[in-house]
Amino acid sequence: MDPYGNRYPPAWYQTPYNPHVYLPPQHNDHYYQRPPASGWQFCEFLPHLSAHIPFSYTSLGTDTDDRMQSSQSHLNPALAADTTNIRYDLRKPAREGILLSTYQQVALQPAFAQPTHEVRIISKAFPWSIDIRVPTGSVVTCGAIFEGLYAMLQEPIVDSEWGIVVHDKSRKETIEKAGKARNEKEMRLKRIDWLAETTAFKGLERDEEFEKKRRLPGSQACKETWLVKFGKP
Repeated sequence: MDPYGNRYPPAWYQTPYNPHVYLPPQHNDHYYQRPPASGWQFCEFLPHLSAHIPFSYTSLGTDTDDRMQSSQSHLNPALAADTTNIRYDLRKPAREGILLSTYQQVALQPAFAQPTHEVRIISKAFPWSIDIRVPTGSVVTCGAIFEGLYAMLQEPIVDSEWGIVVHDKSRKETIEKAGKARNEKEMRLKRIDWLAETTAFKGLERDEEFEKKRRLPGSQACKETWLVKFGKP
């Protein structure tokens, strides 16, 4: 028996650790290895969840309410900015910030209607990108998106990043204020502090124009590149 079964990075990942790449440690879970999707079916038994959480790989029925369909049709509606009502504070792990019953319903669902092994998350609110990758045979789930964002934002702000911030007095003071509010005892600034008061997840959307501007020249593009939106908790 492997005494380090929950090692990170996972054993299948053989390249050096990269803080801009998130590798879900549950990649061997059978929930990550489902057949191709053809659409979404929604929880008719949870009327109070207007996020319209999908629970299976079946096609949309003819009687599906149009209001439940995102303009980003192949993105899980629980993640799409124009359909989800999931709001949680990214200063906490998703399993703590989202109502437990909702998290359990959503986390293991695929993020996309078609099998997807790599997703890139970018934002206009911070200067980083995060690649979420799973091995062939697995799929990126909603939980992997939530966990990847949290892990990335828990990374400390490094010296080179702070060297850029100090040229903007207002941003510098805002980040320091957020860091102090988050933890008065240990003044170790984290990327989450960059978001100041807008630490609530508000969903994903496509912005191809910004995507082109944001991609580093010479770097490899990612087909599933999504912009994450934030708001006040």
